[in-house]
Amino acid sequence: MLRIENLYFYYEEKEILRGVNLKLKHEVGCILGANGVGKSTLLKSIVGLLKPKKGIIEFNGKNILNLGFKDRAKLISYVPQEFSINFPYTVFDTVLMGRNPHVDFLEGPNSKDEKITLKCLNILGINYLKDRPFTQLSGGQKRLVLIARGLAQEGKLMIFDEPTSYLDFKNQILVLSVIEKISRKFGKLVLLSLHDPNLAFFFCDNVFLMKDGVIIDCGKPDDVITEENIERLYNGLKTELIKFSDKKLVVPNKEFLELDVVL
Repeated sequence: MLRIENLYFYYEEKEILRGVNLKLKHEVGCILGANGVGKSTLLKSIVGLLKPKKGIIEFNGKNILNLGFKDRAKLISYVPQEFSINFPYTVFDTVLMGRNPHVDFLEGPNSKDEKITLKCLNILGINYLKDRPFTQLSGGQKRLVLIARGLAQEGKLMIFDEPTSYLDFKNQILVLSVIEKISRKFGKLVLLSLHDPNLAFFFCDNVFLMKDGVIIDCGKPDDVITEENIERLYNGLKTELIKFSDKKLVVPNKEFLELDVVL
């Protein structure tokens, strides 16, 4: 279980996280909110890229704020929002980097690490790309490679920072389907951030609504993704919830679509 209690983070003098509380266990959780509310800051605090001012972050009863970066990386796999690999590493070598927390610095990766890398490529269905330079891949392919790298890391908790960003509609569905299946098949606890509430309906077990650095509501998507909460999250955006098959969908309110916009 992931437990976050009273977490604060400041950037210079600005308060970004203002007492975040969150609990997640054995499921796919989603942080939903507008740009700039602290979603990425929270995720980076969990994985150790940022240091909170105060608060508690526990995973399976262990205070991960007291762990070194390498020990934390053995517990938590992180898939960032940006594709920050600019050198022409092959796909195989990129996924192999996920083994770094388990590798002795002086010895380097061994045959076990290479077998795990190949296994992860096969799980994601991208073994055919293993010899191709990462820099030559499409956005969707790059995202799948980074997910494979995170899986190779073997963390029990997987963190995804806006995994659908820069992707077309088909690849958004593909990537979230893969993440959901990884969680179910391998027993991974998953926490990700999204902008689109409709994707949360289809792929997430629990939703945490975030605004101005705090979680304002949480629960099952059907319970917390309401017209009132969407209006709170997105600063007055009027929407309607409609039924589609056994799911709900959020659509813009007719009044919003008819607003005069000055161009």
